[in-house]
Amino acid sequence: MINTLRKIGEEATKYLRELHEKKGIDEIIGYHQGDTTRRVDKFSEQYIFDLLDHSGYKFSFVSEESGSIFRENYEYIAIIDPLDGSTNYITGIPWSSVSIAIYKKIEEEKFLPYAGIVAEVFGNNIYSYDENGAYINSVKVDKRKPTDKIVLPYYNKDKINEAYSIISKVGNGIKIRTLGSASLDMILVCTGRAYLYFDIRGKLRNVDIASSKGFCEKLGIRSLDLKGREVTFSLKYVDIVPEIIVTSDSELQNSFSSYS
Repeated sequence: MINTLRKIGEEATKYLRELHEKKGIDEIIGYHQGDTTRRVDKFSEQYIFDLLDHSGYKFSFVSEESGSIFRENYEYIAIIDPLDGSTNYITGIPWSSVSIAIYKKIEEEKFLPYAGIVAEVFGNNIYSYDENGAYINSVKVDKRKPTDKIVLPYYNKDKINEAYSIISKVGNGIKIRTLGSASLDMILVCTGRAYLYFDIRGKLRNVDIASSKGFCEKLGIRSLDLKGREVTFSLKYVDIVPEIIVTSDSELQNSFSSYS
């Protein structure tokens, strides 16, 4: 499965690079949960559906643009974001990705995390995981301690006080960045290149973070809400994730259990 996903990641990101300069791919063709669907999002989604359908595995899909597509006798659910960071992609900012998280069906309402990928569209890296661990370009990696206090915050004006409370927990010497791709931002934290990621806008969905969450978990890094609880979401439909905080600092993680 993991080799199949890596190959799909390679092919899907290559396809997106080929589409990048084509006229009309930025056209908005729909809206969903306060976000837009552009023509390139649908092209990428259908391309990934086709690749998964020809993989030899039996999938049902939960995808950002089309929602839930359930088939009879499926063995796996694929949670898909066909283009995370689409605004970056359209405007030429090289920070976007394809995300696919696979859950194996054990019983009718029971699923286990199985494998996943986050593939950079304009970079050279594919981040993947399975039951044996997490990998960058097929090389197994371990948890790394961040060298800088880079904070990746996402919040609306009405959440500025909560954002300040979170950032103040980090202390001095922080560097703020807002990069625009939730899956890649989380992976920066979980690979030791950033210190803290959080999004408290109530706009994130399970499709945005399912695979990066799985990658981080294989490195022992949990995704928490403001009360220090594990982030959970539906595997049957596109589900809102009201808040998420990711850091490899266990002391900082523990501080959110007493957040008020």
